[in-house]
Amino acid sequence: MKKLLRILVAHSLKDLFRHKSFFLLMFILIVVDRALKLLKDTYQIELDFSFVKKIDINTAAYLFEKLPAKVTALLKDYRLFIALAGLFLLKQIISLWPSSDMRRMHRREREQFGLIASLKAIRWQQLVWDTVAVSTLCLTASGWCFMWFLINRSGWYQRPSLVWLIMLMITIGTIFPIILAGFSYSSKLAVISKGTFYEKLRLFYKLFFNWRIAGGSWLFYSVRIILEVVFVAAIPAYILITVDNFFVRILAAALLATPIYSYLKMASFKFFLVLYERFPLVKQEFESYYRKLNDHLI
Repeated sequence: MKKLLRILVAHSLKDLFRHKSFFLLMFILIVVDRALKLLKDTYQIELDFSFVKKIDINTAAYLFEKLPAKVTALLKDYRLFIALAGLFLLKQIISLWPSSDMRRMHRREREQFGLIASLKAIRWQQLVWDTVAVSTLCLTASGWCFMWFLINRSGWYQRPSLVWLIMLMITIGTIFPIILAGFSYSSKLAVISKGTFYEKLRLFYKLFFNWRIAGGSWLFYSVRIILEVVFVAAIPAYILITVDNFFVRILAAALLATPIYSYLKMASFKFFLVLYERFPLVKQEFESYYRKLNDHLI
């Protein structure tokens, strides 16, 4: 545990300041993300979730009785799938770019300012692989959520109670850390240069079938979710709401979120390297990093 904490804290901060341009990459990606969220109203494809502002029996009634019909109607709008496809592709590139950059850092292939080289290093095969991995993750998570929704909805119709909504929130909330871990690991495995398509998929699916990886990931990403909600979401969101000027509020929110988000991305990469160290595909890809790490910790 002491070794892990030293890697996640001291080594992550050291690498962040060594590769200062990584802050610029995170800043660019956060600005793009915030701008997309602020401009999404242009397309008028959204679902009203104002009912969740107050969790009570009326919220449960809306969720179990009215929301399914609204979701069904939304799924009939072809614009939704066009928008989702475009955002999904953009998110894939946004996710792979930092992973490619950190891969080159840990293989000592990165120059002082290697952002463009990291983007050029991404191959279409890696994009396809990441799309397959993330798609299976989303389908699995959707199946889990849908199953528990049906179970709690059935209980609601038999005996209406706020308990069913609370149960639904708990069962869905428990898989959030695993979903975030899956999104994180998929991009990191995608940029690995060696290994076949199916070898990397087997490594990715260990998140679901290997208790060591699943348990460690759940704990680490539970902490990361809390930090992101406070410093990358809540506080920047307050700035976005209270500052009038469009460009000022985006820049201010991004500047605040960038250091924390950069650190979390770096710490997540190092956690991945620790968790997957015993697998030959990852061990070979980052052989020089593991050798240097072991020499440093001896």
